[in-house]
Amino acid sequence: EEERGRSQQTLDNVIKQRPSLTRISSLAMSIAIKEDDDGIMKSEFTLPTIEGIEFVNYVNEEQLDDVMRLVGQDLSEPYSIFTYRYFLHRWPQLCILAVPTDSEGGDGTEEGTKNRRRPIGCVVCKMDIDDGEPSGDEVVTTTSVENSNNKTNDKGTDQNETQANNGLPNNKIFTGYIGMLAVEHTHRRSGIGTALVQRAIHRMQQMGCQSIRLETEVTNKSAMTLYEDRLGFVREELLKKYYLNWGDAYRLRLWLNA
Repeated sequence: EEERGRSQQTLDNVIKQRPSLTRISSLAMSIAIKEDDDGIMKSEFTLPTIEGIEFVNYVNEEQLDDVMRLVGQDLSEPYSIFTYRYFLHRWPQLCILAVPTDSEGGDGTEEGTKNRRRPIGCVVCKMDIDDGEPSGDEVVTTTSVENSNNKTNDKGTDQNETQANNGLPNNKIFTGYIGMLAVEHTHRRSGIGTALVQRAIHRMQQMGCQSIRLETEVTNKSAMTLYEDRLGFVREELLKKYYLNWGDAYRLRLWLNA
């Protein structure tokens, strides 16, 4: 315990000297130190849980309306259904939904149960080849990503082995992309958005991504706080008049293999 305290103090000092490394503290909160059978202390990655919330995978188009409802509530510009399908059909395992688990409410009917279990948050992501261009479709194919659907879980695996198992060439550098994140107004400020993004980041890292990108409006202070302060993203580029409403955006990136 004393040794762990000294290690944390050293980490805190490094972070103070190099503010760009604040992402280390964010990731460290998800690492538990446990003793194995031989008495050796080892780190074990754990994802945060939220009481009353279950995180489930996107399965099929029965959930499409829920994703569109959640994402559409705060959009500065509308997405077409083809945009949603582009993400969800090609990278279904990179769409994660937050669903209430409590049994209260509803009227006891099948419809009442369905309404009670309606998702209240979601994150939608994809993968690209990191060659300076936004698209990597010629390599990150539907088949290769769907093959990884059965191999992707919330346990740590070797990145090169996972990338090979997914049918993706290991001589390419892959980057993840967070396209959509939404939480219902009634469930915000409860850690759901952070938990969704952490799960998505972990999965993309398992699939071989070395960094994660996204864009967010300059005026979206809550999003900037989430990505920069809590998760360690850094500003990579200012995109002037990026949105249809002429709003500016920041392109943010999280490096996973610094």
